[in-house]
Amino acid sequence: MSMEIEEKENWYEKMCKISERIIKIKPDKKTCERIEKACSISHLSVTPEGVGSFTFLSSLAILILGFVITILGIYLKFPISYGIFVLFFAIPIGYYIYNYPMIYERRFLISAGSELTFLILYMIIYIRDSPNMEGALKFASENLSGPLGKDMRRLMWEIETGKYSTADEALIDYLKVWKEEKYFIEAVQLIRESLKYPEDRRLATLDEAISIVLQGSEDNTRRYSQALKTPIMILHAMGILLPVIGLVMFPIIGIFMNIKSEMLFLGYNVILPLILLFFISEISQRRPATVSRIVFAENPNLPPPGKFALRIGKKYKIFSSLIFALLLSFPIIFSGIFLYLNAEGEKLIESMIITISILIFFILFFYLSSFQKISFREKIRNMEEEFSESLFQLGNYVSTGIPIEVAIQKIINSIGELEIKDFFSDILKNMKRLGMSFSKAVFDSEYGAIKKYPSTLIKSIMRVVADASRRGVQVAAMTMLNISKYLRSIHIAQERIKDMLSDVLSSLRFQGFFLTPLVAGIIVTIATIIIRILSHVSKTAGGFETQSYLGGLPFVFGEIGITPGAFQLICSLYFIESTLLVAKFVNTIENGEDEIGFQNTALKMLFFGSITYFLSFLITLLIFGPMVKFG
Repeated sequence: MSMEIEEKENWYEKMCKISERIIKIKPDKKTCERIEKACSISHLSVTPEGVGSFTFLSSLAILILGFVITILGIYLKFPISYGIFVLFFAIPIGYYIYNYPMIYERRFLISAGSELTFLILYMIIYIRDSPNMEGALKFASENLSGPLGKDMRRLMWEIETGKYSTADEALIDYLKVWKEEKYFIEAVQLIRESLKYPEDRRLATLDEAISIVLQGSEDNTRRYSQALKTPIMILHAMGILLPVIGLVMFPIIGIFMNIKSEMLFLGYNVILPLILLFFISEISQRRPATVSRIVFAENPNLPPPGKFALRIGKKYKIFSSLIFALLLSFPIIFSGIFLYLNAEGEKLIESMIITISILIFFILFFYLSSFQKISFREKIRNMEEEFSESLFQLGNYVSTGIPIEVAIQKIINSIGELEIKDFFSDILKNMKRLGMSFSKAVFDSEYGAIKKYPSTLIKSIMRVVADASRRGVQVAAMTMLNISKYLRSIHIAQERIKDMLSDVLSSLRFQGFFLTPLVAGIIVTIATIIIRILSHVSKTAGGFETQSYLGGLPFVFGEIGITPGAFQLICSLYFIESTLLVAKFVNTIENGEDEIGFQNTALKMLFFGSITYFLSFLITLLIFGPMVKFG
C-alpha cells in the first residue's frame, strides 16, 4: 500500500518561504524551539527563519503604507486618521504572524482532539473481531476524515517505511502528543492490553475502553458548555450593548469632532465584525465532536457545493448559486446606489433600498445553495439515529441462521416508514435484481447503496459488517449486535450533550432571530431623531462658534458628519454581519463544521431578522418621528 501524505502549502507557508528568500531573520533560541515543536505536531512546513522574516516584512509593509496614507492626507486634505488606522494594525498583525505556528498548533490539536472518540470507536470495532493493532489503525485512518485521520495515515506510512517496527510502537510514540487527554490515553492503553487477553476478557476490556472515552467526551462537552457562558456574555456586550451605546452617541460626538461616516463604517462594519469573527472562531474550534460527517459530494444526485440544479425541459442543469443571486439582486442594488448618490436630504428610503437588495442577495444565495441538500441532510441524520436499532434487529435475524437477504427483507417489513428503510431497500434490490453479494450491494462503485447515503458513520460500520460477512453468518451477526450496542451508547451520550448545550443555543438564537435586529432598528430611529435635532440646532447656530461657556468651555456647533440614510446603511450592514456571525456560532455548536447547516441557519436568521429590523425601525420612526419635525 502506498499512501499520499503530501499536502498543498497554505498561504502562511508560501509567504514564509518567499520572505525567507528576501531576507533571513532568525528569532531567539527559545522561540525557535517553540516554533519547531509546534510545526512538528501540526505538520506546518515553515522554519523559524521564515516566520521571523515574514513577520518583519509584513509589519514593515503596513508601517510604510500607514505613513504614505498619513502624508497624502496632509497634502490632499483628507483625514489623516485613515493613515493612523492602518498603522494601528501593524502590531496586532505582526503579533499574529509571529505566533501563527503556535496558534495553528493549538487549532490543530483542538480540531484533531474532537475526533478522538471516533478513533477509539473505530479501533474497538475492528479489534473486537480481528485483534490486530495495525489493522485497527489502518481501519481508523480510512474512516477518519479530519486532522486526526491525516495523522493516522501518516502513522501508517511511517510504519510501512520502517520508521517504526510495529504499530504498537508507533501508537505509543503518538500518545505523547495527547498527554493532556487522560481519558484517551487510558482508553488506548486498555485497547493495547486487550490484545493480550482471551476473547471474553478482551471484549470486556474493550467495553470498558468505550465507556471511558464516552464519559471523557461527555465531560469535555460539559466543560465546553460551562465555558460558553462567559463568551456569550462577551458576545452580547461586544455585539449589542457597546455598539448600541456607540451608535447612539455618534451623532452627538460627530457634531463636535467632525467625525465622518467613513470612520463609523470602518469601526462598525470592518473592525468590530473582524474582532467578533476571531473571537467566535476561537470558541467554536474548541467544540468536542458529537456528530459524524456527511460527504455530500459522494451522492451523484446532489449538486456540488455552492450550486443548485434546475430542470429545463427533460434535463437538469447545474447553476452557480452566487451568480444567480447576483443576477437577481444586482438591478435592485444598482438602482439603490444610483438613487442614493443622487438624492438630497436624509436619504433614508434610498439607503433602505440598498439594504433590502443586500438582504435579497444573501437570502437567495443561502437558499439556492442549501434547499436541495438540507432535506437530504436531515434524512441522513435520522438514518444515523435509526441505524443502531435496525442493525441490532438485523443481527438478531441473522444469528438465527437465516440468509442475510431474507433478514434484510424482514427488517424492511418491520421498521415501517423509518428513513433507514430506503437504505436497506436499495441493498436488497441490488442483491435480488443484480445478483450482488451483500458487500457489493453496499459498496459497488456504480450501484452501491452507500453512494446515495454518504454518512461516514454508516459507511464505516457497513464496511466492518461486510468484512465480517465474508467470515461467516454468525461472525457477521455478532459483529452487528456488538456495534449496535456501541452506537446506542454514543447516541445516549449525544442526547445528553444536546441537553447541556440547549440553553446556550436558545440564548444565541434569541439574539440572532430577534434581539440584534430589534435593537438595530430602534437605534436607527433614535439616531435619525438625534441627527434631525442636531442638524436643526446646527443650522440655527449658523455654523459659527456659539459661546455658552458651559463649564468654562465654548460650545461649538459644526456640521453633522452623517445623514440618517448613511447611518441606516451602516447599522443595517452591522446587523447583517452580526447575524451571519451568530448563525456561524449556533451552527458550529449544534452541528460542528457543517456548511449546509450554516447556510440554512443563516437563511432563517436573515429572513426573520430582516422582518424584525424593518418593523422595529418603521414602527418606532412612525411613532416618534413626527415629534421632531422642524420648519
